[in-house]
Order: sequence, then C-alpha cells, then structure tokens
Amino acid sequence: MQSLTEVQNHLAGLEDIRHLLRSLRAMSAIRWRRARMHLHTAKIYAASVDAQLGLMLALEASPGRHIVAGLSAPAATGAIGLITLTSDRGLCGTFNAGLVSQALHLIQRWQRQGHMVKIISLGGYGERLFRKAGHEVLHTERFPLTHVISFVAARDVITRVKDFYESGAISELYLLYNQFLSFGRYESVLTRLLPPDLTRIVTRPRVMPEDLILGSARAELQVFLLWEHLATRLYLALIESLVSEHSARLQTMDAAISNIDERVTDLELRYHAIRQERITQEVLEVQSNLQGRGSRSGLSHLI
Repeated sequence: MQSLTEVQNHLAGLEDIRHLLRSLRAMSAIRWRRARMHLHTAKIYAASVDAQLGLMLALEASPGRHIVAGLSAPAATGAIGLITLTSDRGLCGTFNAGLVSQALHLIQRWQRQGHMVKIISLGGYGERLFRKAGHEVLHTERFPLTHVISFVAARDVITRVKDFYESGAISELYLLYNQFLSFGRYESVLTRLLPPDLTRIVTRPRVMPEDLILGSARAELQVFLLWEHLATRLYLALIESLVSEHSARLQTMDAAISNIDERVTDLELRYHAIRQERITQEVLEVQSNLQGRGSRSGLSHLI
C-alpha cells in the first residue's frame, strides 16, 4: 500500500501538470480567437481578388478557359504535387494523423495510376512522417504557432510553386488541409490549385464599366491576379488549418484536464483512506497498550 508521502507527492505532480495544461489551453484559446478574426479578414480580401480576376476574364473572348492566357503550360510528364498542411507540434488529437493518413492513401492511389508524386509539406509534423515513409518532399516550411500566418508567407510558397510548375517539376498541384467547420469539428478537404479551374469565378458582370482603366497590360494583370488568387486560396487554407488545429488542441486539453481531475479525486480519496487507516491503527495500538498495562497491574496485585 502507498504511504501518505507517496500519495502527496503524486498529488503535487498532478497539480503541476494540471496547471501546465490550463496554461496551454489558455494560450490556444487566445490564438484560436485571433486566427478566426484573421480568417474573416482574409475572406474579404480573397473575395475582392476573385472579383477583379472575374472582371479581367470577362473581358476575354472565351472566359471559360481553365488556363489563363500567359500562364506557362506545364510539362506533360511532370509529377503530381501535393501540398499538405499539418502542425509543427502535437497535443492536438488526430488532427495530424488523420490528414497524413489520407495523404498517404492519395499518394498510393496516384502511384498505382502510374504518376510520380512530390510533396510540399507545410508543417513539421507532416514532413517527418512523409520522409519516414520514404516519399519525396519537394519543399517544406514551418510556421510558428505564436502568431497568425502572414499573407507574405503564403505568397512566398506560391512563388516557389510557380517555379516548380513552370519548370515542369510538377504538372498538377493539389492542396490537402483540415477545413474548420465549428468548434471541435473539421474535415479534410482536397482541392486542385493547378491547372487552375476558374469556372466558379468567371462571371460576366451585368454592366461592364465603360471607364475601366488598367494600369498595366491586360495579360500581365491577368496573370498577376491569377497567382494572387492562388495565394489567397492557400492563405485561407493555412488559416482554416490553424483554426482547426487550435480547436483540436483545446479539445485535447479539455480532455486531459478532465482526466487529471478524475485522477486527483481518486488520489484524494485514497489519501483520506490511508490517513483514516493509520489513525485507526494508532487507536488500536493505544488500546492494546492500555489493555496490556491493565493485565500486568492485575497480576501484580494477585502476587
């Protein structure tokens, strides 16, 4: 049976762990709210970019094309590129494992179809698992959790993607990430980035502006808006993934704190049981001593 000192030390250790978990939960809650605010702002900017790109495509004779004029065509034999968004740290339940598992399933399916697959891993967790599984990681980047990812970082990734695409390293590009649904709920989403499918945003305005002034050549502006559109899509996915990650981490922290509370309750009951047993044992020892003394005094009187 454990001693009182062992139970007290165990309780003190659990209290330290509970304090740490509560601190982590508080930080994740702050970052979760901050990321949700940035997500709202990013959606506004993304809608504005799509509207401008839609206007430019509406000026073309055949706006339904999937590849914008001026965009370099990829090599026909290029590999399929897959961007995966995972976290750098753990303690977020199945957030990473579920997404990596789906990515590995996609890679196996494409490889069975005869395609080569190259991975762009955004997040240290995914990079470690993909390299361990023997897959080629074309590019990797880690984003700190202390602040929300900047749009500049998304642009830098898209610039690298543009080089890979135009050099023929990849002929198609897909994005796999966890999309935020509600607190504690997210789902893996696979979307194609390249070649770009712009059918959803190619809409001819009801009234075309007569005094439309372009500050640069139409083709150049069109290509710029295309890559800006792709950068906003990646940026939205990064923030969605970050919001989902912090939401999953909050749930994990809540479950861990609840488990700690249950263990503390059990230990406190055990502590009181051991303490009561010791008190009972001491009372029995005192009573036994008193009875022994009474017996000896009676014998001495008879002698």
